[in-house]
Amino acid sequence: MQLPASASVSQLAEAALHQPLFLLVATLFACQLVNWLHVLERSDLSYSQPITSLSFVSVFLLSGLFLAERVTAPKMLGVALVFAGVWFISRSPHDSRAGDGRAP
Repeated sequence: MQLPASASVSQLAEAALHQPLFLLVATLFACQLVNWLHVLERSDLSYSQPITSLSFVSVFLLSGLFLAERVTAPKMLGVALVFAGVWFISRSPHDSRAGDGRAP
């Protein structure tokens, strides 16, 4: 992606908006936002947010596989603790509003 070296903010924005990769990433971010809002409509933040820590696990695994990063015992222990935390969270009720008579 080539952006002008000395340009105004509007010129940089215009140049970025003509880049397919930028448009793809912006679309994916918008889709993620809509998905996250749907998740939060159906569950508590205190339930949903810890589940996102699984991204640390996927980054750890993929960086080991594709980037040949070292897989050490402390890192594996950290992954195990993340899994344990997510497991404990998943055992709890995910919607504290259920049954209280309030509209969703």
